[in-house]
Amino acid sequence: MHKYLRAIGFSKYNTKKDIDEFFLKNLNEENLISTYTSSDGRRIGQYRIFVCHDASIHILGEDDNKKIANIDFYYPMLKGHDYSMIQECTIERHSDKDSFAGVIDDYRLGIALIFYLTNTNEYNQILNSYDLQNIKINKIFLSALSIEGKIILPLKKDKKANDELVNDKKDAVALDLQNDYYGKRDNGELMSLVNNDMSMYEVVTERYKKEDLYSIVDTSMIPYGVECDKYMIIAEILSVSKKINNFTNEKLVEMRVSAFGIVFNLMINEKDLIGEPKPGRRFKGVIWLQGEIEFLKKNKEKQ
Repeated sequence: MHKYLRAIGFSKYNTKKDIDEFFLKNLNEENLISTYTSSDGRRIGQYRIFVCHDASIHILGEDDNKKIANIDFYYPMLKGHDYSMIQECTIERHSDKDSFAGVIDDYRLGIALIFYLTNTNEYNQILNSYDLQNIKINKIFLSALSIEGKIILPLKKDKKANDELVNDKKDAVALDLQNDYYGKRDNGELMSLVNNDMSMYEVVTERYKKEDLYSIVDTSMIPYGVECDKYMIIAEILSVSKKINNFTNEKLVEMRVSAFGIVFNLMINEKDLIGEPKPGRRFKGVIWLQGEIEFLKKNKEKQ
């Protein structure tokens, strides 16, 4: 997690001592955003230091009268603004620390999409106050950080084929809303999905014999390495904004991108990005996927 500090402008903070000195100088009670009482009776505080608009470092540790006494862990974060209404998502606690991973299981993705939950303390507060059956996931705001990436050119798209693809996606979304959950699909609908996938596979296989991969694949999201929330992506750039870390003055690039039908914000240090990002072009690189969940809670609290 420490290495992703460079994505938000801390490329020269190479040791734990460097970041500890930064916290000592800049962490105070104004940065406290939430607290909860852990199972062992400790009061855990979550602190946030903004480094620029929407990008921040979150610090969690034992809180002593609005002052952090002992840091458990920290992580850089980029706030996401585009939400996904997901029907199937589970939350799992990490084994090494009091943090969580979200797992999105959506047939349209073809993979289980795993992200690092950024509103950790809020979820812990909810677990302390509500039974799991009284908690519902409403929206998920995804975002990502990257420490290596490049800009590649867009595909030349056939307008008729692209319009058909857009209409197919609209029909799929309408069908999801109509069915309310996946279990109501009949065998005919499922077989149609399978046949479409097989046809696409045959077309791609044939074109791959004669063309470069990046002229065939528009966007993609593939698990990367052994860490479950890291992905190699090819994503279409929708918008670009340049930002500066308020503490280090390092230049940052924030992009709103679309990959695999999912729209999210992505941030990378300008020095780690090869090429000029512009809307319509594509980003290719490794990302650390994050997510903030909006929960719906029933009124009934734990007795």
